[in-house]
Amino acid sequence: MTEPVAPPAQTPLIRHIIPVLTGSLLIAVLTMVTVNWLNARGWTPAPDAAGGSTGFLLFVLGYRTLFALAGCHLAARLAPAGQPQIRYALAVGVLLLVVGVLTAQSAAGQFPTWYLLAGIVLPIPAAIVGGGTATRAAARAVR
Repeated sequence: MTEPVAPPAQTPLIRHIIPVLTGSLLIAVLTMVTVNWLNARGWTPAPDAAGGSTGFLLFVLGYRTLFALAGCHLAARLAPAGQPQIRYALAVGVLLLVVGVLTAQSAAGQFPTWYLLAGIVLPIPAAIVGGGTATRAAARAVR
């Protein structure tokens, strides 16, 4: 007679939440520090009738996209063993997408439409790239 096989132990829910919160927190902290640093130096332009200078808004989109890549990469690297890492990066990307939609709704008219739409569109590609780099880095570390 064979003994029944115990089902594999499930990962506690907190182990799934911590990577997403940590990646999101990294993005929030980096963004706040950068905004405060730019404001302290007077490098933020006064908004014009269109909502801001185009060059500065492109700069803001650039650093926020880089921060999203870093946060998604971190979330994927902190994923529990045996879990698809990209899933955690995408969870951070979805949170950023929701924030982008809420920002677009509340800031309509204050910023150009292209800037608000970019804030909605860029988080998911950033999550895919950030999660992909984490997956490749983890695969190289196993070799």
